[in-house]
Amino acid sequence: MIIIPLTSFSKTCMIEKSLLKRGRILKKYTISRKQTLTLASVVLGTVFTGTTIASADDVAPSTTQAAPAATTAAKSPITAATEEINAKANTPVVPADKAKTGDVIAVDVKKTGPSAKTDGADTTTTSTATIKTTSLADQDTPVGTSKPVSSTKTATSTKETADYTETTTETVNKTTVVEVTKEADVVNKKEVQGTSDIVFVIDKSTSMDSHIRDTMKNVETFVRNLSAKNIQARLGLVEYERSYRTKYHDFNGSKFTTDPESFISALKTIKTDGGYENATVPLHHIATSADYNWGTGANNHRFTFLITDEPIDMDSPDKNALPTKEATLKALQDAGISLTVVGRTVDKKDFDPLVNGTNGIYLDIRKDFADLLNVQFANKVVETVQKGRVFKVQTDKYELISKTHRVAKAKPQTPSIQTPAKPTVFTPAKNEPAKTAVYIAPAALPQKEASLPNTGSKTSIALTTLGLGLLSMGAAFGLSRKTKKD
Repeated sequence: MIIIPLTSFSKTCMIEKSLLKRGRILKKYTISRKQTLTLASVVLGTVFTGTTIASADDVAPSTTQAAPAATTAAKSPITAATEEINAKANTPVVPADKAKTGDVIAVDVKKTGPSAKTDGADTTTTSTATIKTTSLADQDTPVGTSKPVSSTKTATSTKETADYTETTTETVNKTTVVEVTKEADVVNKKEVQGTSDIVFVIDKSTSMDSHIRDTMKNVETFVRNLSAKNIQARLGLVEYERSYRTKYHDFNGSKFTTDPESFISALKTIKTDGGYENATVPLHHIATSADYNWGTGANNHRFTFLITDEPIDMDSPDKNALPTKEATLKALQDAGISLTVVGRTVDKKDFDPLVNGTNGIYLDIRKDFADLLNVQFANKVVETVQKGRVFKVQTDKYELISKTHRVAKAKPQTPSIQTPAKPTVFTPAKNEPAKTAVYIAPAALPQKEASLPNTGSKTSIALTTLGLGLLSMGAAFGLSRKTKKD
């Protein structure tokens, strides 16, 4: 409490009169001080100008300052995993029957969640995804299952708001397993109807008298069976003895006929005569002569049936050079002709090089060979094995976990403002003794600690410049007063 006597008002009036007197005295120095004030104004103007330019809050950034390097925010583990899952789920698929090695033929996707669970300030969100990708693998890829390959990625981030602080930890667990499987092989059977060119080369020497009748019967049966089985064949006929007495039958300008009756009619004209069996002559000729236009179709087969009761005779009464066995074998091989021989078992070794060298067979002339010949010319059942496909199945399992912890912030309370009370002044009545006025001062408000603004190092430089300016002004003012006094 502060007590102010009423008598102090008269003292106040006296102080004011004294100040007015001093003011009149100070006016005497006004003219001499103008020069000093002018100098101080210049100094202050310079100081404030420099302060404005150098202020850390107002300085413009330098145009030559290097721009900060651009940075790309790293993706969170869950964001990166989600993009990876979506990319695999949308992988282009190729139909299995058109797929090549490495092509993806199926993608199976299974997802769960997200599901959230809250426990106080903690919230946990979980979701899963399983991507099964099937692709066509190479046939040599080993069948089996690989060991699981697991990986974990974790990252933590913090979010600040006016109301709370939130910390989130993301975790992605991934497991990959690769399995290689193989389909069972599939056997496909298909009857293929091919075409055959068959030339019969028949020994007509006199030693065949005892066999010629059975030979014609077996050949005729064989030809008729071909027709009955609807097997397409072109037939040719050659009768041989010595080299210059070999006859190559002609069928309307061709060495082949598709008419069984025409062939059988020509077969029945053969008569036995002579004593030589130069078999290499007709065999070499039908393999090399342009007269024989063998078929060239993909399923065409070329055969020659040689029927004789003697080994190969390499002598000739006319002393003409005969094709060797080696040259005859090469000619047959080059023409792709398979040689089957019907002869005596004792002569088999003589014909073996030609028969075996052309993948033919050797039959006994003393037996019915028609059925044996027909076995070779029946419609072939072709078996094709379709190897089972090999598949690579990659299974990727993802577990996405997000744990969030949120802490609320305490809100600041607004302080109450007290209005100071007005002093109460007591005015004495007439004929009453003077009273003392009492002023009740309000309670002192809490004072905040004064602090300088944090404007940075450049603001400190500005304040230093301002101080130097004020010192210069003070020095100039003192010099002026000293000069006036002198």
